[in-house]
Amino acid sequence: MAHRWSKIRKILEQDLLCPVLRGRVQYFCTHYHKAPDQYGRVCLRVDGKEYAKANPYSYYVNGYHIMERRLKEAQSIPCREWEGGRFLHEEENAQVEEQVRRTAIWDGSFDICDFTQALERYRSAPISESLSSPEPLVRMLAVLDRRVGKRTLGRLKEQLPQQPQWLQFFYRLRLEAEGMEPQTTKTL
Repeated sequence: MAHRWSKIRKILEQDLLCPVLRGRVQYFCTHYHKAPDQYGRVCLRVDGKEYAKANPYSYYVNGYHIMERRLKEAQSIPCREWEGGRFLHEEENAQVEEQVRRTAIWDGSFDICDFTQALERYRSAPISESLSSPEPLVRMLAVLDRRVGKRTLGRLKEQLPQQPQWLQFFYRLRLEAEGMEPQTTKTL
């Protein structure tokens, strides 16, 4: 993706971004060529401030590797072992890893790979599918999309409290930019 990021960024910021947020929202992505696997980071900037930041080390810094280990221990899942062209215990390990990955994304900790996969899903699906995607990163991209009109935003306003905390920021950003008050949580 590195060699074509400038083209993707232009599409995201000029073609797909809703007109009221153009110039305020920027997509940023970089790869560190001397880092292992040429890892990098990605973020969305709103008015120059970074939001929704992907960092390859957040998984470890935020303790998700410990959560993963504890879940595997609690479920007595053995480590993967190479045997005759395949790994033993692959499925069990992969299920726990996916569960922890989804928890991390819900919390706002994700990897550049999570973002690029979400970007591909978003770009290849109809906007209605992207808005109802189980992946918060896909929904983030979709809620900023120019194809989402005010009627749809009105329906999305009701879903605001069910979104991850970090994603609520993007829903509110779009609603406020369109002159629509975000739904406030009601107290009893």
